[in-house]
Amino acid sequence: MSDIQLYNKISGNDLTSTGPDRAPNQSMGESTEENIRKENGDIKKQDAVTQMHAAAVNGDKALLAKIIVSSGQEIDHGDQFGRTPLMFTILADRLECAELLLRAGANVNCKDKGGRTALHWAAHKGNLRMLKLLLSKGASIRDKDNEGQTAVHLCTRHKSPKCMALLLRQLSPGEIDDQDKNKRTALHWAASYGNMEHVKMLIKQDSNIGIPDVEGKTPLHWAASSRDSEAVNCVKTILETTPSVINWQDYEGRTALHLAVADGNEAIVRALTSVENCNVSALDNMFRTPLHWAAVLGHSAVVALLLENGAEYSVSDSNGATPLHYAAQNNHHETVEVFLSCKNVVDEPDIEGRSAFIWAAGKGADNVIKVYLKHNVDIQQVDSHEGTALHASALSGHASSVKLLLDHGAQIDAVDRLKHTALFRACEMGHTSVVQSLIDYGARVDVLDFDGRSPLHWAALGGHSYICQTLIKYGVDPNIRDYSGRTPLQCAAYGGFVNCMSVLIEHKADVNARDRDGMTALHWGCSKGHLDAVKLLIEYQAFPNHMEMTEDRYTPLDYALMGEHHDVAQYMLEQGALSITGIQDLAALSIQKVFRGYRIRKTFSERKKLLMKHDQLRKEAARKRAVEETRKKEDMKHKEEVNSRQKLVFKEMSLVEQEPPPTVKQEEVIEEEEVPKVKERREPKHKKKEFLISTSIIQIYDEIERRKERDLSEQEVVLRKKESQKKIKSAEKSRQRQYKLKQKAASKIQKAWKNYKMRQVGILKVAKQSIRTMRLRAGAEEFEKSIAALTIQLAWRKYYRRKLLRQLHPNKRQLHMWDPEVIAMKQRALVKSVYGEKVNAPFWHPQQRKHTRPYWAKWIPSPAALSYNFAVDNYHPLASKKGFLPTPFLDETGHPRDFDWKPIEDEDLEKNLRDVRITDNPSRKSSRYSYNFTPSRGGDVTDMSGLKKKLQQIEDE
Repeated sequence: MSDIQLYNKISGNDLTSTGPDRAPNQSMGESTEENIRKENGDIKKQDAVTQMHAAAVNGDKALLAKIIVSSGQEIDHGDQFGRTPLMFTILADRLECAELLLRAGANVNCKDKGGRTALHWAAHKGNLRMLKLLLSKGASIRDKDNEGQTAVHLCTRHKSPKCMALLLRQLSPGEIDDQDKNKRTALHWAASYGNMEHVKMLIKQDSNIGIPDVEGKTPLHWAASSRDSEAVNCVKTILETTPSVINWQDYEGRTALHLAVADGNEAIVRALTSVENCNVSALDNMFRTPLHWAAVLGHSAVVALLLENGAEYSVSDSNGATPLHYAAQNNHHETVEVFLSCKNVVDEPDIEGRSAFIWAAGKGADNVIKVYLKHNVDIQQVDSHEGTALHASALSGHASSVKLLLDHGAQIDAVDRLKHTALFRACEMGHTSVVQSLIDYGARVDVLDFDGRSPLHWAALGGHSYICQTLIKYGVDPNIRDYSGRTPLQCAAYGGFVNCMSVLIEHKADVNARDRDGMTALHWGCSKGHLDAVKLLIEYQAFPNHMEMTEDRYTPLDYALMGEHHDVAQYMLEQGALSITGIQDLAALSIQKVFRGYRIRKTFSERKKLLMKHDQLRKEAARKRAVEETRKKEDMKHKEEVNSRQKLVFKEMSLVEQEPPPTVKQEEVIEEEEVPKVKERREPKHKKKEFLISTSIIQIYDEIERRKERDLSEQEVVLRKKESQKKIKSAEKSRQRQYKLKQKAASKIQKAWKNYKMRQVGILKVAKQSIRTMRLRAGAEEFEKSIAALTIQLAWRKYYRRKLLRQLHPNKRQLHMWDPEVIAMKQRALVKSVYGEKVNAPFWHPQQRKHTRPYWAKWIPSPAALSYNFAVDNYHPLASKKGFLPTPFLDETGHPRDFDWKPIEDEDLEKNLRDVRITDNPSRKSSRYSYNFTPSRGGDVTDMSGLKKKLQQIEDE
C-alpha cells in the first residue's frame, strides 16, 4: 500500500494515489517527489502538507525530516478535518515520527476540527507509549473536545487499566467527575462499555455513582444496558459499592432493571433481582413495569424470572394493557405460555374491556390463540362494546385467525352493541378473504344492524365492489333499504365509488330510488362532486330533476351548485337538469296555463247557463202570452154571450114594463122585496106571466153576479202580486237596514279595538323609553353597540376568510364526519390504535442525544433545598410556624426561650437526616413546601413535631 493510500485510509479521504508503488530500494520521499514533479512540475503547498501527513502515517522518518526542513510549511497545519501530522503518527502508532515532530516544535495541544488534541487520539486508541510521550511533553489532560469529553472519557473505550491509571494520576480529586455535554462522566462511559477494571478504578478514586446524565441515567443504568459480557460484573461492583441506586429512575421513569430486561440480559436481570431492595414492579412514565418490556419483546426466560421474584402481572400501563396483552399482541406464544402456566395469572381486560385473547385475535396471532385454546379459554368472551374475538379478527382481516376461531366453536353470528356481526366488520373494512370465509362457514347475509343497514350497505360505503358482488351472489337484495330509506347504491354514490355502483346497477339496483327525505343517488353524488358517479347514473337513465322532500325542495343541480362543484354542475346543465328555481318558474307557467283554461271554461259555462236561462224565460213568456191570449179570447166570447143574453132580456123587459135594467143595488133591493111578496100573498092567475119574467131576470142577475165574482178573483190575483212585491221590497229594505246596523257596529268595534291597541302601544313605548333611559344611565347601550359591532366584524371576517379560502382552493373538498372516507379513516385509526401499536424496544447505549427534563422534575427539591429547609425549621430562631411569629425571647409556641439550648449531637442528627425522604402522599403535604418528610422504608413517619420531641429529649438528658 502506498503512503497516500495509507493516509487516505486513516484520514477518511477518498483520494487516489499520486503514483505507483515505490521500489523496495527506493525511499518514500524520492518516489513521491518524482511522481508529483512529473504531473505538476513543482511541489505545491498543499502537496507538501499531504506529503508530511503521508510520511507521518507511513513512519518514513527520513522523508518526514526532509519535508520539515525543505518545505518551510507549518508543522501543525491540518488536513480537511484539521488533523495535524502529529495526530496521524498517533493514529498510525509511529512513535519515532511523533518524537521527531515534537522535537521540531509541533504543538502538543493543537486541536482538530472536532476539538480533539493528540492526547485525545492517544487515549482513544489506548496507546500507552504515546500517552506517556505526550504527557511528558506537557499535553493538557483537562482539554475537552467539541462534545465536552476529556482524554479520560475516551480512554474508557479500551480495557487497558494502565492507560486509565496513567491518566488518573494526572487528575486532582475533584476532576474525576468532569461531565461532557451530555453530562456523562468517565464512569458512565466505562459502565456503558462494560470495562469492569475501569469502573473499579474510578470508584476507588471516589467517582460519584449517583450523578445523572442528560437522560437521567446513572452509571448503573448504562452498565445494565451494556451488551458486553463483563457488564454483569460492572453491575455487581456498582451495587456492592452503593446498593441504594438500584431503584433510581431516569427521566423516563426507567430503572436499571427496565433497561436490562429490554436487552434480554438474563444474567444482569438475575443480578439486579437478587438485591433485597430491588423493586421488580417499578413503573416508568408510561406506567410500564419491567414485566411489560419483557413481555412485549418476548423474553420468556426473563418473564419467568420476574414472576418468580414477585413481579405484578396485572399492572396496567397508560393504554390500560397488562404485560400479557403485549405478549399476545406480538405473537410471543412461549411468553404467553409462561404467563398462563402460572396459577395466579388471570387475563385482565384493558380499559375497553378487551382481554389479551381478543388482542391476539385482533393481531392475527394464531400461535397465541392456539395456546389460549389449549388452556380452555372462553372463546365467546366480549369487550365493553360486546365485541368478541371473532369481531376483532374479522375487523383486522386475519382470515387464518377467523378460521381457527370458527373451527373451535366461535359463534359466527354474534352481535355487538350496534348489532354488527363479524361479517359487518369484514365488509366495512374490505377484507375479501374474511368475508368469503365467514360465508363459507354459514354466516347470515340477511341480518340488519341497529340502523337497519345490511352488510351490503357497509361494503358500498367502503367502496368494496368485489364484496358487493359476493353478497349479491349470496342473495342480498341490491335495493334493500335501511331505516332511513337509503339503498346501497346511494351509499356508493355518496363515496363516489364507481366500480361499486356499476356492480349494483348491473344487478338491477334502482337508480331513481328515493330515501325518506326524497334524496336519490344522484343527489348524493352531486353533493360530493363525484363527476364519474354522476355520469354513470345519468348514463343509466337517472332522472336529473328529482326534488327532495324537505321544505327547500332542492334538486341534484342545487346540491352541485351549493358545493361549488362546477364541473358536475356544468355536466348536469348539459343533461337538461334544472334547479329548484327553474322548476318553480316552469311550475308557475303551468299553473298560469291551467288557471287560464279554468277561467275560460268557467266563463263559457256561466254564459251557457245564462243563455239557457234566457231561452227558458223566453219560452215562459211565450207560454204566458199564449195563455193570456186564450183567456182573452174566452173572455171576449163570454162577453159576447152575455151581451147577447142581456140584449134578449132587455128586449123582453121592454115588452113587459119598458123599464131600464136595475143596477146591482137595485137588484139586491128587488130581490129582498119581491121574494117576501111572493111568499105573503098568492099572485092571481093573471099575474103568472110576470112572475116568469122576473124569474128569468133573477137568473140573469145571478149569472152577472157569478161573472163579477170571477172578475173580482182576477183583480185579487193582481192585488196579491202587488202585496208580494211590497213584502219583498220591505224585506230587502229591512235587510239593508240590518246590514247598515251591522256595519256600523263593526266599525265601532274596530275603532274601539284600534284605540285599545294604540293605548297599549303607547304604554309599551313609554315603558321601552324608560327602559332605554335606564340602560343609557347604566351604559348598557354602549355595551350593546360594542357587542353588535364585534359581532358584525366577526361575521365579516368569517365571510372574507371563507371567500379567500374559496379563491385559494377553488377545488378544495369539504369533509364531513359522515363521509365514507372519514369513517374509514377513523376505523383504520381505531384499529391501528387498538391492535396496531408496536412497542419496539430500543437498545440503550451512549448516544449524542439531548433530552429535556420532565415537567414533574421541577417539583423535586434538590439536596441543598432539603438541607436548608430542615436547618431553617429546626435551628432558625425567627422561623414562623403555625401562624405565630416568634421573637428572640419567645419560641414558636409562645413560651420563653431556653438560652441554654444547644444543637443535637452529630450522630443523632445524621441518623435523623438519614431517615428523612420525600413522599408523594397528598394527605401529608406541607402547607409551606411542595413536599414533606417521611422516614425511609421500615420506619415511622418523622415530621417536625417528632424531631422537636427528640430534640427536647436530648436536651433533657
